[in-house]
Amino acid sequence: MGRFESRIAIHCPLQVVFDTYTQPDTFRWADVHSVTWVHGKPWELESRMHIKTNDAFRVTMDQVVTHFEPYRRIDFISHFAGITLLTQVHFRALSEDESEVHGRLEFVGTFSRMAGFAIGPALEQGTEKFYKDLKRACEQQGQSESP
Repeated sequence: MGRFESRIAIHCPLQVVFDTYTQPDTFRWADVHSVTWVHGKPWELESRMHIKTNDAFRVTMDQVVTHFEPYRRIDFISHFAGITLLTQVHFRALSEDESEVHGRLEFVGTFSRMAGFAIGPALEQGTEKFYKDLKRACEQQGQSESP
């Protein structure tokens, strides 16, 4: 089993960050090929989505929302390529104009044996990129809304 944490400060109010993360056109700001909600309404407890990645493996991930607290926390369980991944995403206001996104991830699986490399660092790098994409999208939106 592996685990890691990732934190990023975003120069936007908490509501902007959370609303960007959970917008109806899910993760359109991220480097993913597609996201399709296949069960339930988006962002409801036990709703499920299929995510196709843009990485070299073109992995399809099945993901279920296991906890949803608006403007505070979202949890997922994801399955892909022999990996089970538990993700907790915490949202917190650092000030009126700055927020923090903190992810905690735990995973288990056999993909690294098949791929020939350690999956932990790859997951960590992918998560860091995902949060940087979120930061860029939020801060660009904040700039376009400024007078």
